[in-house]
Amino acid sequence: MTRIAVALILGILIGDRWGGSLPSVAWLGVMIALLVAVNIARERPVFQSVALLLSTMMFGVWSLTEVRNAREIQLPEHEIGYEAVVVSEPQVRGKVLRCDLLITSMREPIKVKASILRDTLTNAWTRLKVGDGIAAKSKLEEPSYSFSNSSFDYARWLKVHGFQAQTFIYHDSWARRQISLARLSNFQRVRIAALKFRHKLTDKLRQLNIEEENLALISAMALGDKSMISNQVRDDYSISGGSHILALSGLHLGIIYAVLVLLITSVVKLVRKPTEIYQRWPDVVVQLVSLAAIWSYVVLVGMSASVLRSATMLTIYGLMSLLNRDRMSLNALATAAIIMLVINPYTLWDVGFQMSFMAVLGILLIYPRRHLNWLVGLVIVSVAAQVGVAPLIMLYFGRFSCYFLLTNLIVIPCATCILYGVVLLLIASPISLAQAFIARGLSVVAGWMNAGVGWIASLPGASIEDIRINGLQALLIYVMMFCAYRIICINLQRK
Repeated sequence: MTRIAVALILGILIGDRWGGSLPSVAWLGVMIALLVAVNIARERPVFQSVALLLSTMMFGVWSLTEVRNAREIQLPEHEIGYEAVVVSEPQVRGKVLRCDLLITSMREPIKVKASILRDTLTNAWTRLKVGDGIAAKSKLEEPSYSFSNSSFDYARWLKVHGFQAQTFIYHDSWARRQISLARLSNFQRVRIAALKFRHKLTDKLRQLNIEEENLALISAMALGDKSMISNQVRDDYSISGGSHILALSGLHLGIIYAVLVLLITSVVKLVRKPTEIYQRWPDVVVQLVSLAAIWSYVVLVGMSASVLRSATMLTIYGLMSLLNRDRMSLNALATAAIIMLVINPYTLWDVGFQMSFMAVLGILLIYPRRHLNWLVGLVIVSVAAQVGVAPLIMLYFGRFSCYFLLTNLIVIPCATCILYGVVLLLIASPISLAQAFIARGLSVVAGWMNAGVGWIASLPGASIEDIRINGLQALLIYVMMFCAYRIICINLQRK
């Protein structure tokens, strides 16, 4: 599976650079011809393997070309009037309100990154929330703008995440309006409904009188809503190496998955029949119910790319456990990558996708396959994950966090307590006194976590800034790291 994943990635890269030189049907024809060769050359395994990898590569070229052609639209040259629905939580950034819009009044719905100028007379922007419809007039422009102090390409990031345009809307050029969602796909309508429900849950958290900064952290970790996090808190987590804790990812879903498996296993054991014929069904029930709950949670928090990626990994993990296979292996990681890239080949340029898989790859290669106490295990996992993503962090953000290990020793236990606490908070909803007590405990833990991260960020030499490397240099760093890893492994085997 690793070879197939590499071939698919190479094909996507070729498609991004040269896919437009031929019609997509030509790449499809080459892929089919290679698959025919695979079936014919059964007695020549080497040729068959090469043809299979080449056909996978051609599939990557074809899929990238198809997706790019589907996303290419001709934007109007002048201002136009349109109707749209807000599909992200609006966030205040200086004098503007930033949000994602899904324009529904054009021939095909398109996703737009919008900046709305805030007014101080009517303050209409304060009432705008996710799921609201608006009527607006503005000019739609091609995604552009890159950060000068890093290799992060913002325009590509927008395209990778499905944005087909960006726009600036003046304060008097929009108004809220009830609009129909009939032209949207079922997936889009379900996602909007889920985001509305998440907004209601966030409002309920606000009613528990949790301090603003602590509430922002809890909401980001449990519901994936980062709109309330201040720039200062974001900087503290970035400098200290704890940014991953603010975004719903494999860590958060992994904790929730572990809790679900523990609870469901306890229930199943009470009704398990001791006969041999029923020996396997409890494991199947535990995994199916746990994964169903995980995917329901994915829908609840808005089905972002990072959450979908993590849920896919957990699904593969659960299925591997039922098949008695190695759940934490390169094959499982490669399978998850293939699934994500087949669904959307542009995912390859998603920074979160790259960092997630490189972090897991680092853990798979470095973490020893034997039982360790939790503290030693946490240290090794933290180091392994940081080693895996360090070149990417330097490439995209020009920064290396020097105290990441200390940060993880603080944030991971606190994150576990917060996620467990949120589950207890939901269970205790009918009992207001218990809910208030749990909310107070959550606020205290979140406050400790923010204070700890802020203290680490303020330490001398907390991070190395203004690192300038390009993509080729980052790749060479990975090559050198892999060579060093192989040398160490060979020397250990000799001993």
